[in-house]
Amino acid sequence: MRTHLINRFNAYKSGNKLIGVAGELTMPEVTNLTDTREGAGTGGNMAMPVVGLIEDMELEVAFMSLCEDVFSVMDPTETADLSFNGALQGTDPGTGAVKYQQLAISVRGIVKKFTPGTLKAGAKMDSRVTLGLSYFKVVIDGKVMLEIDRFNGVYTINGRDVMAEVRNMC
Repeated sequence: MRTHLINRFNAYKSGNKLIGVAGELTMPEVTNLTDTREGAGTGGNMAMPVVGLIEDMELEVAFMSLCEDVFSVMDPTETADLSFNGALQGTDPGTGAVKYQQLAISVRGIVKKFTPGTLKAGAKMDSRVTLGLSYFKVVIDGKVMLEIDRFNGVYTINGRDVMAEVRNMC
């Protein structure tokens, strides 16, 4: 199946559904830390990723307006445990039929930024909360496509934990 859009999604905090509050989700960028390899035989400088070490990850959740759910993820002394479950819609390339795949995003993090939004009669406020993530997981149709657990040294890509060998050595 070739997917091309999110049909719908729901937001959850610690397993409890947050009905109608999340309007949009900006997922984190995953950028590997790198070090420069240089010297004889390298043909110059070359940035090499340090496997399993990444730059800071941020997730931004846009809420339609200020509500208790916005403030429930803002305590900087607690980790926010959020999940987003949705349906990817796509097309079967052989038949042209519409098909769906389950998408599950799980994150844990601490609030870094809060934007209350704007006040305008008859309009959404567009409040936003940005979390600094310690955990990020993407599952499609039950298969772990990406899992980064910074505190436990887990870095899984396409179902393969590329840090397992390193964890066993340390």
